[in-house]
Amino acid sequence: MDSKYSTLTARVKGGDGIRIYKRNRMIMTNPIATGKDPTFDTITYEWAPPGVTQKLGLQYMELIPKEKQPVTGTEGAYYRRRQLMQQLPIYDQDPSRCRGLLENELKVMEEFVKQYKSEALGVGEVALPGQGGLPKEEGKQQEKPEGTETTAPTTNGSIGDPSKEYVSVCELCKGVAPADSPVVYSDRAGYSKQWHPTCFVCAKCSEPLVDLIYFWKDGAPWCGRHYCESIRPRCSGCDEIIFSEDYQRVEDLAWHRKHFVCEGCEQQLSGRAYIITKGQLLCPTCSKSKRS
Repeated sequence: MDSKYSTLTARVKGGDGIRIYKRNRMIMTNPIATGKDPTFDTITYEWAPPGVTQKLGLQYMELIPKEKQPVTGTEGAYYRRRQLMQQLPIYDQDPSRCRGLLENELKVMEEFVKQYKSEALGVGEVALPGQGGLPKEEGKQQEKPEGTETTAPTTNGSIGDPSKEYVSVCELCKGVAPADSPVVYSDRAGYSKQWHPTCFVCAKCSEPLVDLIYFWKDGAPWCGRHYCESIRPRCSGCDEIIFSEDYQRVEDLAWHRKHFVCEGCEQQLSGRAYIITKGQLLCPTCSKSKRS
């Protein structure tokens, strides 16, 4: 049976390989009086935590380093887009974006994607400590059709009384999270665990999990890239996951057979001498010329 996240990656859109969740945008417009004419200071976040009030969403954003806040047109927005491409490669999700998959490999990949959506994929939930997993408020804002702007995300974190004493400890740093400060929950971890927003990171690379999208493995959240290559090898030549059982491995690196070539002259290296230097796969001739 598919999980509730089985269609998550199908909603991802955007040009040039950049994926943007338009339905999770948050627009803040603050009226500022200037004489008799009001002007508006508008801030658009390209992404905001789904299912929270605008107030809680802004609290969450304030806890993120300024250079990583996804405000349209800023370095933070470009950082988010780079992280989307790095952590969630489209060719880890969509077989049609892979180059040269054989029919038998296609079936293996389809099963691989189906399995991780069912068993590992999730999206972190933002709420105040002690309020993770609570039902949404009645009369919540309905989700708009894809492609429309959302001025105020729906609610979750506003439920309950944040003044009630509740000691919340971050799963990663073990520090206390203030009762009035948002934390991140993961339904696959159970709601007894929570993370500071800056502590919800990949267990492998320690990078913040973009758009709170995680893959649960070994009791911790992973980014999509490192989760997928922890299950199957990733080709050092094309960066795609290898779904053939016939591939070339050298120490902790792997290649499709057809991609095991010299990066200098592009000659096939299967059965030939090769040198790996500074992450490059080279034949002895090209290696020598680079040193000289």
